[in-house]
Amino acid sequence: MLVNVRDSHKISIFKLLALALVFILGLGLAGFNEALAQTSVIAPREPPQIGRNAPYTVEAVELIANIDGQKAEVLFRQTVVNNSKKPIELDFMAPLPLGGQVSGLTFVSNGKELVGQIYPKDEAFQIYQQIVNRLKDPALLEWAGQGLYRARVFPLEPGKKSTLELSMTYLLPKVDGRVDFIFPIEGPLTQGRTIARQEVVITLNGQGLSGFYSPIDGVTIDQKSSPIRAELNLSKADIIDSFQFHYLMDSGPMGGMVLSHKPNSDEDGFFLFLVEPVIEAQENKPKIPKTVIFVLDRSGSMEGSKFTQAQGGLRFVLERLEPQDSFNLVDFSSQVTLFKPELVTMNDKNRSEAMKYINNLRAGGNTNIEEAMVSAIKQVPIGRPTYIIFLTDGQATTGITKEEDLIEIVLGQNAKKEANIFCFGVGHDVNSRLLDRLASGASGFSTFVEPNQSIEESIASFFRKITSPSLVRPVLTSSLTVNRLIPGRIPDIFLGVQSLVVGRYPKGGQTVLTLSGKVGDDNTVYTYQSNLTDKASLGGDFIAQLWAQR
Repeated sequence: MLVNVRDSHKISIFKLLALALVFILGLGLAGFNEALAQTSVIAPREPPQIGRNAPYTVEAVELIANIDGQKAEVLFRQTVVNNSKKPIELDFMAPLPLGGQVSGLTFVSNGKELVGQIYPKDEAFQIYQQIVNRLKDPALLEWAGQGLYRARVFPLEPGKKSTLELSMTYLLPKVDGRVDFIFPIEGPLTQGRTIARQEVVITLNGQGLSGFYSPIDGVTIDQKSSPIRAELNLSKADIIDSFQFHYLMDSGPMGGMVLSHKPNSDEDGFFLFLVEPVIEAQENKPKIPKTVIFVLDRSGSMEGSKFTQAQGGLRFVLERLEPQDSFNLVDFSSQVTLFKPELVTMNDKNRSEAMKYINNLRAGGNTNIEEAMVSAIKQVPIGRPTYIIFLTDGQATTGITKEEDLIEIVLGQNAKKEANIFCFGVGHDVNSRLLDRLASGASGFSTFVEPNQSIEESIASFFRKITSPSLVRPVLTSSLTVNRLIPGRIPDIFLGVQSLVVGRYPKGGQTVLTLSGKVGDDNTVYTYQSNLTDKASLGGDFIAQLWAQR
């Protein structure tokens, strides 16, 4: 929680002026990485004054989470006391976890409950940027790309307290069988403060759960209780920056899970389908011939260690491409150049030449993303699994620079080719929203690397997944009528990556979901027995919210 306090002599009633909520999804979950542009956000009417000298005490911070499988219902509560002799204005802020869908919000001050207002996404995003630019605080900016909640109230009388309660329901990411619950608690203005009481209570239900772990000192985990329970209680301690809880969740050879929610009988229901291949069951499958096209940003801002690491990442992939694979390299700054005019097959000669080509590249110039991506897409063969690996650290500065136009051109060009685009953003200045939209619109995902992180490690992890796709060109059908599926084209399914599909259905009942696709030249089919409910499910609103976002 972030709290900013400013003395004021105005006579006023308690006001809740605004709430700001911004999030970017993605992937993990192989698809669960959501782009900021795809969300509706809660935002303030005007940016606040941000200060550090604040006569208040944080009396209590409480986090209560009920988790069922991957669905988390969270209540986050903070209580603040005015220690000054004057009425003060409170400005509460709390960074939010990735993918959080706010299902409810309550603000209580002196016994009065106030309700906020939801603003359109474009207006909210503009105001959110103003807030972050004014803060200039690395501790908040680290979480700012995940989401930010804000509420303000005036006046808080001397000696009085205010309590903020934030509740939400959202889906936890699952990667390589591990589910991660990570909830941010600390912000810049609470950093280093002593909190009178901190309490965390996690309850966990689900089948096939194991490997429960939290890196936070003082957490107790009772695995014998039903549900499983994890607790943390701290008195007069520095606030923890975030609470982390991890566990393993088993699934079948191509494990699938279906959740559904029907608000009422007159309205279509919403369903969520999750699928993840198990590594042990898939590792002996044949390797599939594929095409890999690298798109490397060599503009001036990449100069130095970032460019050196990017070159190392490309060399890593080149060393591991198989003889049945084809590839090419597109590098760009102001101008775009290609390693070869057309795709080449992988052999010792082409590998050696490509290595020399990469080693001789130098960074300098502007950033022409549109021409580089279009050049790469022109190389894509139709009907063959193709992966475009896009590495950049910045934003488009020449050619087509407007985000909407750039998205329309690149995804429009790729519509007939159907390549999967995977984006690797490097550094703090990268346009993460652009990369998220490019990747999600082309059945890929985006990964963001801090300046001190290794790009090569991120690319290595990615390449291990695409080496042997578990299912290529997957299609989902149902014995009951389902419609408005998102994504319309399901991305290829890879080892250790969970894929997600959301959709609508007019009438519930028992159904068989069929997931079909190819592994090499062989057609493969998986079936899942499920029930699409005719009733509103407890906490199921988040499925509708997720569908609306996407």
